[in-house]
Amino acid sequence: MAVTKIHLIKTTLKKAIDYICNGDKTDDEVYVTTNLCSRENAHKEFELTKKQFGSRTKTLAHHLIQSFVPKEVSFEEAHQVGIELCEKILGGKYEYVLATHIDKDHIHNHIIFNSIDVDEGKIYHSYYGSYMNIRNQSDRLCKEHNLSIINQEAQKEINEIKRRKFVNWYDWNEDKKGKSYKSRLQFDIDRTIKQSINWQDFLSKMEGCGYEIKIGKHIAFRTKNQQRFTRAKTIGANYTEERIKERILNKDKELGNIIDLKNNDKAKLSKCYEHWATKHNLKTAASTLVEIRNKGFKSMEELERGISQISIEKNDLKREFDKLSWEQKRIKEAAKHIQICISKREHYEGYRKNPNDKIYMMMNRKDVEAYQKSYEEIDIFLKQFPHLRHVECIALIQRVKS
Repeated sequence: MAVTKIHLIKTTLKKAIDYICNGDKTDDEVYVTTNLCSRENAHKEFELTKKQFGSRTKTLAHHLIQSFVPKEVSFEEAHQVGIELCEKILGGKYEYVLATHIDKDHIHNHIIFNSIDVDEGKIYHSYYGSYMNIRNQSDRLCKEHNLSIINQEAQKEINEIKRRKFVNWYDWNEDKKGKSYKSRLQFDIDRTIKQSINWQDFLSKMEGCGYEIKIGKHIAFRTKNQQRFTRAKTIGANYTEERIKERILNKDKELGNIIDLKNNDKAKLSKCYEHWATKHNLKTAASTLVEIRNKGFKSMEELERGISQISIEKNDLKREFDKLSWEQKRIKEAAKHIQICISKREHYEGYRKNPNDKIYMMMNRKDVEAYQKSYEEIDIFLKQFPHLRHVECIALIQRVKS
């Protein structure tokens, strides 16, 4: 499911582009793609295009945001959907910068594109019809990528959640402190689940905590100080009616939930509680032993050998993980050098054709040297990881070298 919105940029275009390309949000700009312009000088190239056509529009660019539902799409797929969306709505005629932000649970694309095209200097008119085209194209792409499609009811819920969660700084700060209605509701539900023996008991105890309960398609709660009900599902997947019922039924089934009778004050003061706790510990120990046997361990020696083997495998996986993490880091660095080589290649080709042209070199030295440096880094990378030569991104490196 993807939600789209668009607005005009009439000032600070460079700041807007720098923001969406922030390395902390785009994995050091790995998830940044440009079309008909360079990342560093996009704002200047947008302006140059307008000057070439004598455009008088006051709109510097358009800023389109495409947000995906949490945990539904990978970083790479979200970025690819963004590229495909640009192709559908811009047709390759507009300069744009696409950046995928991956620093939040809800992955989202930022697309800043010029307000006129590069072919005829035609102005892009942003109105209801053009927005619906964006929305429809986004929905089609989501279907093609097997992502869910937003419906009218879900849109209303999303708008309501966004309104509640991001109303103002005060609400955000209170939520961070754990003082918001939603934080308090979460705490009370967790506590009440531990005390409840069944669903009806849970509802009764929540009413005893001062909550008014509305049961319908989605269970909702409201305190006397609230104007509206809060749907429990909006505070997390663990708080739907179905999950709350499951948690009530399974709250005592965790292995190893042993009560420390020697240091438990309640057990010291109440013989009845001590008797119950002793039986509880015996049942828990027995179920734990059964679970261990079900895993194939028939003795303590076998269990110790199994733990030792798991420890060895864990260390092997840790070494492999560190190795792959290093490779991934170097691949990201190489990807940045690929982008530099692509964007600076034209400058380097000009220098290579006329190596003795001092004026050309003086005007393009920075770009030529950037290309040469990145070219050298790519060579070093290929020597470090020869086994990656056949990976798709490495094939791209080799095309850059040719």
